Amino acid sequence: MGIPYFDIAALPIFFLIFWTIILRKMTKGRCNILYLFVIILSIIADVSEIIEKLILYYNAPLNHGQINAVRICNYLYYISRNAVNLSYVFFIIAMTRTWYRIKPLWKKLLISLPYIGILTALIYNIPTSYVFTVTANEGYQRGPGVAFTYSFAALHMVFGVYYLIRFRKTIDFGTWGALMSLYVCNFIAVMVQMLVWGLQVESFATALTLIFVIIFVQRPEKKVDLNTGLPGYPSFCEEIGKIKATGHDVKILIITMKNALEMKRYLGEKVYFDYVYSIEELIGAYARKEKVVHELYFEQPGIFYIILENTDYNPIQAISELRERVKQHNADIVKKGATPDLSVVTVTFPEEISTPEELFAFGHNYVRFSSIDKKFTRASAIISQKNYQIEANIVDILDKAMEKGTLKVDFKPVWSTALKRYICAETRVELMDETYGEIDSELLDYAADEKGMALILGDYILDKAFSYATESNLSLFGYSYVVIGLAPSLCMQVSLTDRIWDMREKYGVHPEQVCFLIKESAYENMSTVFEENIKKLSMQGYRIGLDGFGKGYTNIRNIFRLPIETVRLDKDMILMTSDEKGKAMLEGCIRMLKNVPLEVIMGGADDEETMNMLAEMGCELIQGEYVPQA
Repeated sequence: MGIPYFDIAALPIFFLIFWTIILRKMTKGRCNILYLFVIILSIIADVSEIIEKLILYYNAPLNHGQINAVRICNYLYYISRNAVNLSYVFFIIAMTRTWYRIKPLWKKLLISLPYIGILTALIYNIPTSYVFTVTANEGYQRGPGVAFTYSFAALHMVFGVYYLIRFRKTIDFGTWGALMSLYVCNFIAVMVQMLVWGLQVESFATALTLIFVIIFVQRPEKKVDLNTGLPGYPSFCEEIGKIKATGHDVKILIITMKNALEMKRYLGEKVYFDYVYSIEELIGAYARKEKVVHELYFEQPGIFYIILENTDYNPIQAISELRERVKQHNADIVKKGATPDLSVVTVTFPEEISTPEELFAFGHNYVRFSSIDKKFTRASAIISQKNYQIEANIVDILDKAMEKGTLKVDFKPVWSTALKRYICAETRVELMDETYGEIDSELLDYAADEKGMALILGDYILDKAFSYATESNLSLFGYSYVVIGLAPSLCMQVSLTDRIWDMREKYGVHPEQVCFLIKESAYENMSTVFEENIKKLSMQGYRIGLDGFGKGYTNIRNIFRLPIETVRLDKDMILMTSDEKGKAMLEGCIRMLKNVPLEVIMGGADDEETMNMLAEMGCELIQGEYVPQA
């Protein structure tokens, strides 16, 4: 028996993998825990074998103490090495997201039977030397029961291979190949050991294949949110794909901290992420107490996704208690006045929402459709809303409308208080759908932008607007120019100015006859392409306006940074004029913008009183339902 070079070479690989797991904080979640268990058991098996081989190499004959040491090492090896096989089977079941198939205890015991058989053989070996024996002169010797242990271990290999083939569609090919490689390499290693006595290569083969697993399967960028150490959003998306492939219903609890960014800025990153981690610990402690099987994932800046295996469990009973636990555990943060604004929703997938893509969109957008005064709601209450259905089906709605020609572009006039006439008209999309009825233009624009249809809708509007903006049409209605709203995603297209140039050439429209309104929300994600597009359009002679000033995170600096000539105030500012403070704020805003100087547009003039109020405040351009007499 020589020095176990292959076992010694495997040891640093195992420790490197173990250290990588700890360093990457991949210790949360069923898959991560099982993989960590596989590594720890592999280390125990490898160390046991190394110690045994070194004792046998440097000591001959063996004394009584050395015989017992070799015997103990072999027992440890057989127990831990075969436990690796069992743990790896459970790891595969977890990776394929089919744990529900072995939920009953008797199924877990059935899978564990080969390992139980090996443990029984090892116990039987104590008085009989059935599996192995250790003597002073011969050292370690195999017994007739070794074939028995290998046969039982082979059952786990056969089951694992079958399971990977059976549930191939639940994982990608790279993951599947990495998981299968352990069985292929270990089978070859066992054959080598059976044929070449003393050449122990099984641990080394295991180490190499477990490196494949950590490279292709246990990737931290897919599995873990590195700021918190919790399973991350990509891992949640991967799990949802597996659930869809299996068709097994699960209940998903989505908890959104609507003020997460504000809390993060106020508390600082470290304190905030520690706070998030404490929430996960409290949820885990509560779930263990209630014996609720769950998997938790975290998405920046503040969304928790909790997958519950039991679809009958009603989480509403836990929300109030968990909220109190979080407050008590984070009393220092509560004293600082940092209170999370939580919104909670439950959805049964794939029963209520059938596709992963729709589920992901729902998780990010449901807050906009949930009641402000309700902290908890069910997906069914949101999905049934007309606006949600429109947004979810906007692709089909627009495709059908364009095909049938029911998508219309209307032109709403804008009144000039100085000239006492309509000076321009703004494009507004109108759609009467046979299923949902009249669809609001703002909802249509927003939904199209969210679903990647903004370019198609934008090109359609541009074509209709430039067709309308010809000299003959403008003269007919007495307009000086046409106002066209540009969606944020459209502004960030490199080809935007080329497409507009083509429209200009096609219809013979002069740039002075067009004003482009850029939505305020586009400035939150302003890029180099965005800025260059706006400057190019301005240099070509087009008017540039800012739409929605006064809402959200408007950066006044952008008004000076970019060639803005016109600003349209957010129409909700009209609602503030019910008291004197609101009127003063609106009037001050108009005066400030005029002094820049900028042209100011205000919508919402739906009656004569509002029209007169805006005129008195100095607003130059007014929109609304009220039609004054020129």
